[in-house]
Amino acid sequence: MKFRNRSAAMLAGSLLAISVAASAQTAQDKVSSYTASDGTQVTVTSGQPPARSYGPKPPFEQLDTNHDGGITREEASAYMPLYNDFDNLAHHVDRISKRMYERWDQR
Repeated sequence: MKFRNRSAAMLAGSLLAISVAASAQTAQDKVSSYTASDGTQVTVTSGQPPARSYGPKPPFEQLDTNHDGGITREEASAYMPLYNDFDNLAHHVDRISKRMYERWDQR
């Protein structure tokens, strides 16, 4: 995007920074504010978005859709926190047992 003058570019940058800051206010790690050479206030907010809440983990039987006594990677995809932790939880195996699932803490 080209701007004809520096003021328009600064205004566009400021508006972008303000909109980003407003959307990130709930999970901010760091806020930096400064004044540009033309007097424009600029605030930059950086951080991670809040974690989604997927609710309590479903019963093992609900995820073990083929009822073979284990949750495969494909079955784990029905519950995203488990799918994300699958490799860590099913270390060197291709499925998660009921005992492994019960001991899994989704923090």
